[in-house]
Amino acid sequence: MKRVVTSILLSIGILLSVLVSSPESASAAGMCLVNKTGLTEFDGLTNTDLLARLIFAEAQGESWIGKKGVAHVVNNRVEKNLTKFGGGTIKGVILKEGEFEGMKSIYARCPGTDTDGWKESLSVAQNIGANPVGDTLWFNRNDIYDQNSDYLPALMADAYTFDGETYHEVVEKTIIGNHTFFRVYPY
Repeated sequence: MKRVVTSILLSIGILLSVLVSSPESASAAGMCLVNKTGLTEFDGLTNTDLLARLIFAEAQGESWIGKKGVAHVVNNRVEKNLTKFGGGTIKGVILKEGEFEGMKSIYARCPGTDTDGWKESLSVAQNIGANPVGDTLWFNRNDIYDQNSDYLPALMADAYTFDGETYHEVVEKTIIGNHTFFRVYPY
C-alpha cells in the first residue's frame, strides 16, 4: 500500500512539473509557467516562444494579418533600439515593464497550445513574413485608440495621448481587425 501511494504521489509530481514548469525546464514553446514578480517567469525562454506568447495574449482572436502586425510592432521597436522600448532585443522589448499588458495575463503564462489561436501565433513567431503595419510602434484595441485619440486642428492631424494630457501627432496608422497600429511623432 505504501509503495502504491508513493508511486501515485511521484506520478502526480511529474505531471505537475510538466504542466506548470519553470522557464529553465521549459523546452517546448507554450509550456505553462508559474506567475512570478516582474515577469521573471519568462527568463530563459526563446525569442520565438516569447513572441508567440505575446501574439497569443494580445491577438489570439485576430486574423493572421493582425497577429503579424503584433509581431512587426515588436520588430519595429527592436530596430529602434531605444531604452523606452526595451532596447534592441526581442526579449527586452517584449518584457519591458508597462509596454505589453498581455504578458501579465494567463494567456502569456499558460497559452492554450491546443487552440488554433496558439498554433497561428507560434507559426507567425517562427516566420513573421511581410510587414502589414509599416513602421508602427504601438497598437491598441480600436475602442481604446478611439478613447485616447482626437483630431487636433492646430496640427491638422490626428493625435494620441498616452497619459491623458499630452497629445502626440499620429504620423502613421493602420487598422487591422480589432486593433489600431500607429506611430506618433517624433518616432
